[in-house]
This record gives sequence, structure tokens and C-alpha cells, in this order.
Amino acid sequence: MSDRENAETDIYESVYAFVRTVPPGKVVTYGQVAGMLEDVSLTARQVGAAMRSAPKGVPWQRVVGAGGLLPIAKVSPELKSRQRELLEKEGVVFLSGANERVDMRRFQWMPPLEEQAPLFDLE
Repeated sequence: MSDRENAETDIYESVYAFVRTVPPGKVVTYGQVAGMLEDVSLTARQVGAAMRSAPKGVPWQRVVGAGGLLPIAKVSPELKSRQRELLEKEGVVFLSGANERVDMRRFQWMPPLEEQAPLFDLE
């Protein structure tokens, strides 16, 4: 494995560790994950790249696009259906309409305030 691949793996592990903290029945956005990471600086797109390689045990379905959209549909309509199915099994509700999306008012997860220090610079 190259140095670049090792560095990517280390960065991705930070993403996966955060995503593992998202409780069932809640979602976070790619941008939210990027903003909450303490030890690395990533963009929402980089979080998306990490999630494409998520290992077993990482609840990848709980990471959604801004506004609750499922951008995975660009990659695969089947994966979008699978993501939606997994979220609905956890009790997540989708708003109806032209752009089906997660009801973010009800289902977006915000970590406890003390865990939000990186986002809001509380220290």
C-alpha cells in the first residue's frame, strides 16, 4: 500500500468513527460530517468519497446530502433504493414531492453540545 493510500485510510477512519456515532433513526449530511471532524480537514465531497469505501459496520445509509437528498442515486438507482429502505427500517420518514428527501427537521442528528466544539469553537 502506498503512502498516499495509507494517509487516505487514516483520514477515512476519522470519517467512519464519526458516522458510527450517529444513532439509528437519525441522519447527518456529508457537510456536517466534514465540519465535525476534529483531526482532519475535509470537504463534503471528500466525505462522500470516504463513504463509497465504507467497511462493514459503518452505517453508511445515515449520511445524506444537503437538504436530506440521496445523492447516491447519481451512482446507482439501486443503491438509492437500498439507502432509503435501510433508513425507513430505522423509522426515518421521507417528505413526498418531486425531490423525495429525508425530513431533516425531524431526523437530522446533532451531537451533544460538548462534541460540537470543532464546529462552533466552544473551547
